[in-house]
Amino acid sequence: MDTINNKELIDAIEKMQQEKNAESQNKVIAEVLKAKFMCPVILENAPKGGGKININKDTKIQFSIIKTTNDKNFLIAFTSEEEVHKWQKNKTQQSIIYTFEDYSMIAEKNDNLEGFIIDPKGCNLVFTKNMIRQIKNSITRESVVKKDTQVELSIPKDLTDDLESKLKDVFSNIKEIKKAYFLNMLKEDEKSYLLIIDANGNEKQYFNTIASAAIPFLNGIPLNLLPINTEFGTKAIQQFKPFYEVNE
Repeated sequence: MDTINNKELIDAIEKMQQEKNAESQNKVIAEVLKAKFMCPVILENAPKGGGKININKDTKIQFSIIKTTNDKNFLIAFTSEEEVHKWQKNKTQQSIIYTFEDYSMIAEKNDNLEGFIIDPKGCNLVFTKNMIRQIKNSITRESVVKKDTQVELSIPKDLTDDLESKLKDVFSNIKEIKKAYFLNMLKEDEKSYLLIIDANGNEKQYFNTIASAAIPFLNGIPLNLLPINTEFGTKAIQQFKPFYEVNE
């Protein structure tokens, strides 16, 4: 299994437990969105004694879950092998590396799951389905700019290579996306990103895919998504060059 390192997340959780305020909570959420977790599973035809196994669409996966005292089922997200061993001593445990987005998709598709718990024998941090939805909705949203609203746009200086690479990879796999503009947006003293998409009028059907891919790399900064064929979108792109463009 690939090595994972969640030191920044653990440090953020410890700080939040000492300083319970909005800043420390937001830092934990930002780190959770970037983290990679070990999800304990039982895989069909897994090698005895652990080791790697190739997973494809036909591989049967049985998830290990925790049942709470009020009979609710949660997936488990471990930050390290040490935390796995706290939960299941002296046993070889097969695991898959998953992200926040992976856990959220699995939980949303399964009515019997309430969310996931990080390190149940450690920090025991719970993320319910409702919390997951709130986090995703607060970070990515379809932008609505009312007329006469004061908005300041600029080229972002804090765009990370990881976010840029991830977005361009998503765009390249959606043939209808011809152009994309990535901007800083300051609206009513709130800083966020603005992503304007040109996909032949079908922009909205790709918003969930784009948002899901971007979330782990946003560092808690909200991302607004906007079709190019809107009044605000048309005006906004007149000042800037595309962040992504298909050369035909």
